[in-house]
Amino acid sequence: MNTTDTRMRVLETDVATLRLANEENKVINIGIVEVLTDLRTEMSELRTEMSGFRTDMDKLRAGQDELRAEMRAGQDELRAEMRTGHAELREEISVVKRSVGNLELSMKRVEGDVAELKAGHIELRHLVAGLVK
Repeated sequence: MNTTDTRMRVLETDVATLRLANEENKVINIGIVEVLTDLRTEMSELRTEMSGFRTDMDKLRAGQDELRAEMRAGQDELRAEMRTGHAELREEISVVKRSVGNLELSMKRVEGDVAELKAGHIELRHLVAGLVK
């Protein structure tokens, strides 16, 4: 065999090797494209889910803000009721104090009247005792 035949066989072997490598690369590239397509699909699904989560979070925040507003309104209403109740209680206490004061004055008058009655009773006893003698 001559050198040209040898070179031709080496070249043919190299070409066959390159063709085989090229086919392997095509298969690898197809696999890479499939993986990238799957990744894009996954990324799209993740973006959709994230968008849904954001929407849910916005709804939750809105609900939380609404609950806070309702709670503040309830607290304000409760405070107003407490102030009103407190004012009414003060008024009732004031009325009770006046009544107690009036009752104390009446009791002093009654005590004075009772003292006068006792004194009159004692005086009447003395008069009756003086008449009986």
